[in-house]
Amino acid sequence: MPRTGLAPEELKRRAVEVANQRIKAVGYSKLRVTDVAAELGVSHAALYSHFSGKAAILDAVVGHWLDMAHEELRAAVAGPGTPEERLEAWLIQRLRLKRAAAVSDPELYEAYCQATDRLRDVVQRYKAIWRDQMAVLLKQAIPELKDPAHAARLVQSAMYGFNHPRLVLEYLDTEAEEIEDRMRAVLHTLIAGLRCTS
Repeated sequence: MPRTGLAPEELKRRAVEVANQRIKAVGYSKLRVTDVAAELGVSHAALYSHFSGKAAILDAVVGHWLDMAHEELRAAVAGPGTPEERLEAWLIQRLRLKRAAAVSDPELYEAYCQATDRLRDVVQRYKAIWRDQMAVLLKQAIPELKDPAHAARLVQSAMYGFNHPRLVLEYLDTEAEEIEDRMRAVLHTLIAGLRCTS
């Protein structure tokens, strides 16, 4: 096969783009490394020098989507309002991003669900980053909080019912406003409880 003339990082970036498009076109389960390589004009062996296999390519695709989501969430963390308002905005924005992805890119969203189901490192890394962001906002909202990391884990656990990728799919028929109102109620109850116990 002809050489692409691409630098290694550019080849990896293009492979993620091609894999992303192929997942949208043929579905998560039908993605083949050989098809990605063929579209890039390289052998699949050449692609394996950058990715250990299909799972690694899928991780890179999911990681790219999570990178973009992270940028939007970081804006919510630094946005206007009290720390409690920013935490609420952050959680709601995270839910909205997932709901939008589930509707607009169901095959890509399925790749994310699979990575979450399999506890892939790429998903675990972002869960830790987002838990740290919650801890910062909780500490700002409740200065007397002794263990913000523990409080963030509690909030994260309580939000699984709203944010777990599979449950987001289950509630797509429910009005977004209803889900968001329930999420706000749970968050405000948790914060009130954390204030009482700090």
